[in-house]
Amino acid sequence: MKTSQNILLRPQLEALLEVMRGRRILVFGDVMVDCFIRGVVERISPEAPVPVVSVKSRDHRPGGAANVVRNLLALGGRPEIIALLGDDHDGRSLTTELAESGCGVAGLVVDSERQTSVKTRIVAHQQQVVRFDQETTAPFGEASRQQLRQAIIAACAEVEGVIISDYGKGVVERELFDLLVDEARRRRLFIALDPKVANFDLYHDVDLVTPNAMEAGQACSFAVTSENLLAAGSRIKERFKSRSVIITRGEDGMAIFPEAGPPVLLPTQAREVFDVTGAGDTVISALTLAALAADVSLEEAAMVANLAAGVVVGKTGTATADREEVLAYYDRLKLLQSGKVS
Repeated sequence: MKTSQNILLRPQLEALLEVMRGRRILVFGDVMVDCFIRGVVERISPEAPVPVVSVKSRDHRPGGAANVVRNLLALGGRPEIIALLGDDHDGRSLTTELAESGCGVAGLVVDSERQTSVKTRIVAHQQQVVRFDQETTAPFGEASRQQLRQAIIAACAEVEGVIISDYGKGVVERELFDLLVDEARRRRLFIALDPKVANFDLYHDVDLVTPNAMEAGQACSFAVTSENLLAAGSRIKERFKSRSVIITRGEDGMAIFPEAGPPVLLPTQAREVFDVTGAGDTVISALTLAALAADVSLEEAAMVANLAAGVVVGKTGTATADREEVLAYYDRLKLLQSGKVS
């Protein structure tokens, strides 16, 4: 595979970020709350050989598919969310926060038999010490399924594209996935999928799938390396019946397999990496918004996503990148490449 030689000029980037504004995107998947408890370690517990974290701050942020929503909003999109919540404080708080941020929440279904997913991370000195999860992953009942069906049908009549954000918590199941794909195809909507290993056999007929290197290897049944990337991309296209594939490879950038034309490698744009949490949400959000713009290639859309991801991994926790941050990051990279700053 050849490394991309295309250059995205600043006026092109500005124009593309502008046409990404106002795009209506349906996000379907698993929402959760990301809780971060931050502090410092100054001693070891006398009760057990574990660090004692002196807590300095706590914050809660929408996570999972809800973090996709945050990224779409930051880039000027107009998202709608379809997901399941528990009848609990976390679910109500998440609904309120999403609604106040500008996301359509008519598709949020409350199920009294479920617990809203919460991931709590204990972070000391920028290092995650432990994470504990509260969630329900068991199959949900017919009443909730019927509400989700109705929400899918209604939302697909109002949007331009669909992001399926599968975190393996149970919302993405065969019947609802098939319905969503059928509705989207009937209306010629763009469908992007962020996959989860447990559900590989469910997926089919999407426009773009964005596995990371580990997920790509699990889909191919072999470890993905620079030497077998072509085989991996072809295998994933075939397995998921996806028109195009982008394998995100961390510090090795992205491998892009468009529907037509040769595959290319896109080097990473990340200069400082503090936290990769949620970076995949940023990538699929930017990709989907950019891909909806007229006459934009998948490679150009990936360049925008690459820049947005470079912004996000330089922050801590589940973060977003807005238009001004992406442009500022682009300018910084150009200065670095020119040698004018170090």
